[in-house]
Amino acid sequence: MSPGPAHSSKRTRIVILVAVVVAALVTGLALLPDTFSADADAGASVTRVTAGGDVGKDLPVTKPKISCADLLQKDFGALDDAATSVASASVVAKGDANAYEYCDVKGTVAPQIQFELRLPTQTYRQRYLQEGCGGYCGMVGVSAQPAASTGCVPVTDGSFALGQDNQGHVSTSGMGGGSAEVWATNPQLKVDFGYRSEHAFATAAKAITKAFYGAEPTYSYYDGCSDGGRETLMEVQRYPGDFSAALVGAPAFNQTALNAMQEAYLSTIDFRADGSTILPASKLGMLHKAVIAKCADPKLNNDLIQDPATCAFDPASLKCAENKDSSSCLTSEQADVVRKAYAGVTAPDGTHLYTGGQPYGSEAAWEGLFIPKAGQGQSSVQLYGIGLGFLRWVGKWEADPTLKLDASLFTVDTFKTYQREVSGIYDATDPDLTKFHEAGGKLIQWHGLTDPNIPPTGTRVYRQAMIDTMGQDEVDDFYRLYLFPGVNHCGGGDGPDSFDLLSKLIDWRETGKTPGAVIASKTSGGSEPGGPAGGQLGGGGTKASASASSAAATVEYTRPVYPYPQLVAYDGSGDKKDAANYRAYTPDKLPDDHYKWAGSFTSGYQEWCGTKDGKSMSCSRHKP
Repeated sequence: MSPGPAHSSKRTRIVILVAVVVAALVTGLALLPDTFSADADAGASVTRVTAGGDVGKDLPVTKPKISCADLLQKDFGALDDAATSVASASVVAKGDANAYEYCDVKGTVAPQIQFELRLPTQTYRQRYLQEGCGGYCGMVGVSAQPAASTGCVPVTDGSFALGQDNQGHVSTSGMGGGSAEVWATNPQLKVDFGYRSEHAFATAAKAITKAFYGAEPTYSYYDGCSDGGRETLMEVQRYPGDFSAALVGAPAFNQTALNAMQEAYLSTIDFRADGSTILPASKLGMLHKAVIAKCADPKLNNDLIQDPATCAFDPASLKCAENKDSSSCLTSEQADVVRKAYAGVTAPDGTHLYTGGQPYGSEAAWEGLFIPKAGQGQSSVQLYGIGLGFLRWVGKWEADPTLKLDASLFTVDTFKTYQREVSGIYDATDPDLTKFHEAGGKLIQWHGLTDPNIPPTGTRVYRQAMIDTMGQDEVDDFYRLYLFPGVNHCGGGDGPDSFDLLSKLIDWRETGKTPGAVIASKTSGGSEPGGPAGGQLGGGGTKASASASSAAATVEYTRPVYPYPQLVAYDGSGDKKDAANYRAYTPDKLPDDHYKWAGSFTSGYQEWCGTKDGKSMSCSRHKP
């Protein structure tokens, strides 16, 4: 999981946009022309503005069969493992806040999964998009995500029905997580958060959609980042028939190790025994500049590290002369903090307890995450609340409210204890997606390469585990991975973080058009509807609708990003700010994405839980 609201300001530019009919796009991006592929030149000046039906198959507009208010009279109480009650159903008129009229449905899936479902009344084209939720979730906000959110609606003209749920609980600490996640004292709420809520809500959403329009959606899509990304992978792994295709960003899929080990550990490394800070946030800019100078890829011509895994920066290169502290160097103690950040959590015997550490190039985003702001202490950093909340409440069936977060926790034995407790309900690390593939599913995964919240190494390792399990040819038939240089967690960072992957996914699933390059834009300015964003564990919702009055942003430059492991290089002529002047190439030596750590990505670890006689919870590895 990753931090939520405090991280939102950094997620200022990730907009996964598809064609829109509104005069101004949410961020006014220059997007990829329909004819662009991995083997074609990029048309940097082309703006794709088409009707919703031009994305994927040309599905006709379907009007409702009943009135919005009539949904209140429908009985959804007999849905399989998704008994649902509709609390309200009212028409929201087209206006400045939304570009189309829709029936706004709110309700609950048993026992307490709250949801919102938006059903267009005049513009629906038989598609449903379920949005992931951020942090530990605990709230519903279909359209509350700012343009920084990782999953923007494919169209803002009302072609899609849109839905989101709160994962079964109401959070008091926001989507970023807090140290007292008391909702997790209820075993059923653990299960609902872990794997059940998205499936149960998908069942309810499709039933309500059918009641309203007379048929279930022709295509259903899931889109989420961070914990929303974990939710996405959980769906395609456990319930391969729920969605036609899915877009997964920076997933917190290895959640038990991420929260209990990696994030908890990082929140301890910058503090002495007396609580004083070792590495001040004021030195992060200097550190970041040194890393970029050492490892930036000249083929990008914009001071970005194209593959942080190839960076060999040593913090000792910044060591202060005679260890005399100054703003332009690191003391030995400070350099040790940096080394620990890059290495990630390790046990005393050197065993890695998570897949990777902080990526080179992420240094500017450490402030407030695990390096405190000036004058603040350990309890102020975001990863402290997340890690402690998981260790005390979320990560154990029996809460341990007095647990202390210190270095003694980071051992192989503690790692195994938490894995035994909850990995079977929280982790979405199964590499065998055969059933999803056989059902016709398509999956696009993406990650920012300077993500400080969820290191991108784990995403690469998961892709490799899929290949090892299913074979390269089968994986290539339904899966693509895109890695974005200089992009932080679900957006933000130095790199171009505005791009359109959702339309690629729709075209691939509905027309068989294999996704090639995607144009990523770096933008500035512009006004966009705002709202709370999901965080590390879950930043993944989508922005449901754009205001037609949103001002366009300025595109500073564009770059193509190709499916991994392809990289890009400047052609040698033309405007360096134009994606059309860059080409793809495959490195002579491909990276080895296997990773030696205390865990593994294998099948068969999942547990399925239910109450017995409505009272005690029992879990089994056999699906009921």
